[in-house]
Amino acid sequence: MRDHTESDLTVQTTSGPAHGFLDRGTPNWRGVPYGRIERRFRPPVPAEPAGRITAHHWGPVSWQLPIQLGTTWALVPLDDVEDEQCLNLNIWSTGSPRDEPRPVLVWLHAGGRVYGSGRTWVDPWHLAARQGAVVVTANYRLGPWGWLYLGGHDPAFKDSANLAILDQVLLLRWVRENIAGFGGDPANVTLFGMSSGGSDVATLLATPSARGLFHQAAVYSGNAEAPIPREEAVRFAGEFLAAAGPLASTPEDLVRLPNAGLRHIHRKLLEQGATVRYGPVVDGDVLPEQPLDAIGAPRGTGGPDVPVLVSVTSDEAGLYAGFGEAAVDRTYDMLVGGDPSLDQDEKIRRISRTCFWEPADRLVRAVHRSGGSVWAQEFAYAPTTSHFARTNPHLASRPVHGTDTAALFADPEGTDGTAADRIVAAREQDALMALARHGRPRWEPWTPQRPVTHRIAAPR
Repeated sequence: MRDHTESDLTVQTTSGPAHGFLDRGTPNWRGVPYGRIERRFRPPVPAEPAGRITAHHWGPVSWQLPIQLGTTWALVPLDDVEDEQCLNLNIWSTGSPRDEPRPVLVWLHAGGRVYGSGRTWVDPWHLAARQGAVVVTANYRLGPWGWLYLGGHDPAFKDSANLAILDQVLLLRWVRENIAGFGGDPANVTLFGMSSGGSDVATLLATPSARGLFHQAAVYSGNAEAPIPREEAVRFAGEFLAAAGPLASTPEDLVRLPNAGLRHIHRKLLEQGATVRYGPVVDGDVLPEQPLDAIGAPRGTGGPDVPVLVSVTSDEAGLYAGFGEAAVDRTYDMLVGGDPSLDQDEKIRRISRTCFWEPADRLVRAVHRSGGSVWAQEFAYAPTTSHFARTNPHLASRPVHGTDTAALFADPEGTDGTAADRIVAAREQDALMALARHGRPRWEPWTPQRPVTHRIAAPR
């Protein structure tokens, strides 16, 4: 790793000159604005150029609530500042404009579209310092701030659908315009995300305004089947307004409502199981059609034109086992349904199959049907360094939903975890970086004739 000068830490951007700092010897910029929100429930606009941006601290995150699993709140503590003006990003880079441009990785975070931030569960330093990538993470609107469609209740709010997707498109435009100043290659951007972030990646594959803004995509435990029918989105917005009670009766009232009031309604609905009601809407504009249909369209007719990696874990829904039988039963009843007398392990397998494995398979097949190149991967290892392994003994030996993130952002050359953890992390990162550098991982692409799935498991 070369030494970095003071000039390496100040980069001219469309948002203004951003001055970073050294994070363990690697240049890092935090909280750089890429957009702004002029009014609640409206599309974002580019950030206005400012004076010197001291990019030394995490920027505000979207207003949010912790995820609820069963009756348990808060997978991780949230100590970020919450603010409606949350459109900011973070960059790690060991490159500079004087060097050969480096591959760019843009991460979309997990959190069920209601929780999380550009720093939740991840440490991008390793991908920058060890793998030579320029890594970008970001904050964008969540929950009702980013996903509540009010156009069916007031035509003045017809643009309120898919605001978080529009935030992400604006993020990608900022990256295209500015990343060269950080040593990144604007013609080689890999978009990757896990869980809801992975589903956002899949949705962006089908979003016309995102076309050309990224060149590879990696979907970890996500799918292209999250969109809510417009009619259901309108109905849910009605439920949201009804839950507001005396606080608000119209969309305009919601605009004027303090964030604490909006969060009160949001939490009330979450406690009623409304988490899955926040998501993209097929509105005929941002999303003209169901993403899976758009992704499967022949190339040149509107489908994606980028190579795609689709990855799942071998025990996705095992995550719920860590929160007790009630969490498994509740999730099974809500997402799968059927025989309530099944044992817990079978319920977990059916949740995994219905909610993760089969949707991932349909995404793989859609990309292939379009004429595109797609690679399938299964992560079958439980890192001792994962958040769940460290905080929940019931999950320590299970490769559940999200455990691959620990390997993806680990340090294969460090001392954290076990030797097996580091070997698996190197394999996981090798797959991503091969996609980012060369447009293809090192194994065969998936085809119906040879449905190859690359398996990452404990080393022998």
